[in-house]
Amino acid sequence: MAQKSKVNVTYIVVGVLVVVVLVGWAVVSLRSNSSSDSSSASYTATVQGATVVAGKPAANKVDVYEDFLCPFCKAFEARDGGKMSQAINDSKIQVVYHPVDILNRNTTPTGYSLRAANASLCAAEAGVFPQYHQKLFAEAPGEGSAGLSNQDLIAKGQQVGAPGSFAQCVTQGKFNKAVSGETLRATKDPSIRAEGSDGFGTPTVIANGKFADISDDSWLTNLTK
Repeated sequence: MAQKSKVNVTYIVVGVLVVVVLVGWAVVSLRSNSSSDSSSASYTATVQGATVVAGKPAANKVDVYEDFLCPFCKAFEARDGGKMSQAINDSKIQVVYHPVDILNRNTTPTGYSLRAANASLCAAEAGVFPQYHQKLFAEAPGEGSAGLSNQDLIAKGQQVGAPGSFAQCVTQGKFNKAVSGETLRATKDPSIRAEGSDGFGTPTVIANGKFADISDDSWLTNLTK
């Protein structure tokens, strides 16, 4: 009897732990979804050289350097993407996105970072950048994988309403040269490196000309309050 009682207690404890874990997972999922989906992005986005200018001129200007293969960029977008979209919609910030290809060699075959960056600029030109930008990060491949093909990138654009011209832009690599040039510029610019850093990395966020510490998840709130 004592042994059976002990087993029952063990099952109860395990059951409670499972419930706690599941509740915790649900809370984290809701927080993640509320962050990335909290705002339906309605801002305009235009291509300027190798960058995408999101929103109207605002008191606060934010530059975001990102690589679509970068796992930290994906996490940053999941945490702050929705809040940034809301701030752009509310004209509290204007964001200049700099898609770069510093991880271009980290897929097999190489080249995904460049193709994805080009596709994001094509999406801005096609008028679907906010939705496409979010989708590329939400469904990003991992480093060391084959990445996504041009056909995959085109299909994702079509899913968010890109017109027929988008496919040609992606296939022809219309912005490839511009992205490569912007990547080279970024890697050589000491003003966009963290203090004490040996080199340039992504994501890098510059707010009103100063390096932003995005490890502090209140950086955007502090900027716009």
